[in-house]
Amino acid sequence: MEIQLSLRKNKYSIRIVAIILSAGKGIRIKDIFPSTPKSLIKIHTLNDISIIDHLISLLLDLETDRIEVIIGHLGSQIEAHIAMLKNKAKKGYDRVSIRDSGQEYQKGAFFSFMSFTKDLSRYSSQDLFLILPVDTFFSKGLIKNIFQLISQHESLFRDFPSIFYQERKTKDLELVPNNSVSILETFTEKKEICLKKITQLDSSDQNLVKIKQMVPIVCFPYKSIIKIIKNAHEMQITSIRNMINYLVESEGQKFIIYELDSEHRFYDIDSEIDLVNFEKKGGQ
Repeated sequence: MEIQLSLRKNKYSIRIVAIILSAGKGIRIKDIFPSTPKSLIKIHTLNDISIIDHLISLLLDLETDRIEVIIGHLGSQIEAHIAMLKNKAKKGYDRVSIRDSGQEYQKGAFFSFMSFTKDLSRYSSQDLFLILPVDTFFSKGLIKNIFQLISQHESLFRDFPSIFYQERKTKDLELVPNNSVSILETFTEKKEICLKKITQLDSSDQNLVKIKQMVPIVCFPYKSIIKIIKNAHEMQITSIRNMINYLVESEGQKFIIYELDSEHRFYDIDSEIDLVNFEKKGGQ
């Protein structure tokens, strides 16, 4: 039985809990790694460390108060890996905990996400939850940019869920068959950019010149988590993207949108071709 640790206080005035979604099967990459969770695949350009090690290291360096790893498919390997790092006295790993989604992950990412909400007693009503996928490489600068925004706009982050984007030219997007890019449709309310809807751009649609490309990280204050729990049975969805659209369109939930510096990159590693392209770029 895992001992619950009290949240530490970071250098920010708001406590941050990172929820890493690491439960999925990684269907499009499992043919080359049939018995290894996607999160534990070693990346040559990351000095042969795994994606999850890279992400946890970034979050610990930025003094994240607590990191919850949601496991499912081949989850015992991830749990054993985290336990090994703790036993090796890796700095800060006492802040990392495992949450097993059971079989819920098979229903989709939304259900993996919901599994961490089953016991909210370990959190505070003042906590801020940062939701991150494990199948995406994030540069340190990008994660740091988000933490800086949280520090600068603390009151907004406390009151409203938040989404991040980078302005991109569609000609610069690397779209391969069956891949798509999440685009934020927005409107301005007073001085704030708010979400209207998340749509998709696929490889056959090159009509737009510039887009607000969504960075796959979402930030929720505690009260938004409670609202999601109350509405979960009505949503009839499987993805985080559809959850956000439901909250905006059906519940009138306001999402604040923040632009991140385009020089800081992220890269989805969802298939063998993604992994090959990422390695060719040297993680840049």
